Amino acid sequence: MKVTVCCGEQTRILYGSEHQTLLELLQINGISGVYVPCGGNGTCGKCLVNVRESGPVLACRTQVTDNMYITVPKENRSAIAEQGDCCLYKADWNFEYTAACDIGTTTVVCHLMEGGSGRRLATVSAPNSQRTFGADVISRIQAAKEGYLNQLHFLITDQINHMLEQLCEKAGLRTDIACLAVSGNTVMSHLFVGISPETIGVSPFLPQSLFGAVYEASALGIAHCREVLYIAPSVSGYVGGDITADMLAAAMKSSAEPVRFEDTGGKNGETLLLDIGTNGEIVLGKPGDYLCCAAAAGPAFEGAEIEMGMSAAQGAISKVWCEHGDIFVSVIGGGKAAGLCGSGLIDALAVFLETGLMDETGLLTDADEVEESFRKYIGKDEKGSCVYLTANVRVTQGDIRKLQLAKASVAAGIDILLAERHISHKDVSRVILAGGFGSYLNKKRAAAIGMIPAELLGVTYSVGNAAGEGAVSAAVSMAAREELKRLQNEMQYVELSTHPGFSDAYIDEIYFEIIA
Repeated sequence: MKVTVCCGEQTRILYGSEHQTLLELLQINGISGVYVPCGGNGTCGKCLVNVRESGPVLACRTQVTDNMYITVPKENRSAIAEQGDCCLYKADWNFEYTAACDIGTTTVVCHLMEGGSGRRLATVSAPNSQRTFGADVISRIQAAKEGYLNQLHFLITDQINHMLEQLCEKAGLRTDIACLAVSGNTVMSHLFVGISPETIGVSPFLPQSLFGAVYEASALGIAHCREVLYIAPSVSGYVGGDITADMLAAAMKSSAEPVRFEDTGGKNGETLLLDIGTNGEIVLGKPGDYLCCAAAAGPAFEGAEIEMGMSAAQGAISKVWCEHGDIFVSVIGGGKAAGLCGSGLIDALAVFLETGLMDETGLLTDADEVEESFRKYIGKDEKGSCVYLTANVRVTQGDIRKLQLAKASVAAGIDILLAERHISHKDVSRVILAGGFGSYLNKKRAAAIGMIPAELLGVTYSVGNAAGEGAVSAAVSMAAREELKRLQNEMQYVELSTHPGFSDAYIDEIYFEIIA
């Protein structure tokens, strides 16, 4: 069956089979423009494509028919945290040009450096092309299990090849790079090298590799790296090379003092690192002795599987606040709001608590129990009660529950690590928020909903894309790679799903604390 696909300025002729969905056809042929947060389960309603004959349809629920003509919507670029305020290693080898890549589940960032000096020459970023297989690592593990491993591998290697070309073009280079260093969570690293991550999806969640090694670039499908391809080491199935790179970039090591952070607790204080995105990784400890865990936060923090959720792109509500009896919003790019991203949703819940629109259990309040000035925001839709932030953007009870479960998972993970180290909040001298989501997170709002400890707000710092900065150091310095290996060996993984105290901690953290 012949299908014409228009994607941006490119038009392709594809051939599908009977009973095949449009989404399956696009996935098999490496077309990544369709965003599918739910992985094609038909629950998110966001994989819309336009069929010339019938208008907008869900790609995951529409079967291929002969002579279809479909248009994939133009990509709305997200606001991506490309760099970070971190510690960078000095170059200690003489490759002419090197590159670094942070493969996030949601976004991919690549940097080009001058090998001898480490000077950054160019940076490019884009949404992860694997997003057509789902917004989180679980959906991509499932896709690999269902036979899409080769497509997932091709999508990310092809994307990185194009990004390396873009870097060289931006910098005016006519040569390939000598070295590429890659950071990524354990599942992304598996897909990058073409290894199935299926074993990570089932207990005891064991990866097939922990990486921290050098690979032959051409064997992995990377065409523009002629000598060394290095992948940062992982610790477990759900604490990957992005976290060891975070720690490297945040100077959580014995060979140097922490940089660019106020010294609030002395050399012996504990450090808490949070990298919150589609998964929530947490590290707690001090040089030579770290505990880590992974909180199954799900994609709510990225705006996925939220009724009107979207990435941090133009049209997304990114901030919500209350003044003089009214609720105000800030929209990325200005103009009319089309939805809200994760930071906007966290702000909204904090405002709901502040104004009494939501109680401590997360239940939206009846209109007659709310101050009169806020009653105008309460509404109903086909799924029940909701709060309208604008005339067309609402937060539903279901959205609140999803974020509530996500924040409880992160908060409970922090509680477990504190208990395992036999310390309290007063023993923590700094909290580091790493990752793209952490760059835009309002830490006061996150504390207001109980996601991070309110007692630690004064020592909480956002460092941006630390994993990418760690990869930059690994691309120019052998000392950085040696430190990554030491960090891997110093980290002890705690599996929350089997921890005897996790269920109680999780239930305790489900609720909100209303601050008068």
